[in-house]
Amino acid sequence: MQTLSPLFMQKAKQIKVFLTDVDGVMTDGTLSFFTDVQGQTHEIKHFESLDGMGLMYLAHCGICTGIISRGNSPTLEFWAKILGMDFLFYNTSVKSHALDYLQQHFNIQPQEIAFIGDDLIDLGVLARVGLPLAVANSVSEVKANALYTSPLYGGHSAVRDIAEKILQARGEWERIVQENAAGTFKAPQKQLHIVKGL
Repeated sequence: MQTLSPLFMQKAKQIKVFLTDVDGVMTDGTLSFFTDVQGQTHEIKHFESLDGMGLMYLAHCGICTGIISRGNSPTLEFWAKILGMDFLFYNTSVKSHALDYLQQHFNIQPQEIAFIGDDLIDLGVLARVGLPLAVANSVSEVKANALYTSPLYGGHSAVRDIAEKILQARGEWERIVQENAAGTFKAPQKQLHIVKGL
């Protein structure tokens, strides 16, 4: 197991919400589209199942989960509901506005939030959250602002890697392993709070 820094351990124990970008973090960044017979164009996203399980493990341990995305794909809502997520911010041009929303409406402070980003649009969020995170394919400016950068790429289990590190830091990973081995782990079921166009 990779050694975690004392600061990471401290911050991981303080977070109440785990947020992530989508393209380049939950996916490999490839954008795929198709046009149906009615002439409507649709986006296809390829998600990693291990990432999905990592997000469910976080939720199972009492950490709220959510997405902040500049995009507006209906696929995000479908995937977020499957994972039992709490928040979906999409069509969000200024991502740090999601932090303001959580503080105003849910009294969640930025220092209680973890966020994974990969590109310059994520810097405003990373500068404010308690646990800023990055993936291997993140741009250098994002990595410079991250407390932990996964050695894995977006869309290739980087989110799962980070989720495991957080749960290890909180002393909860072994419980997840044991519950899966015993067949008692249950996927979270929550009502998704959707916010568009911040």
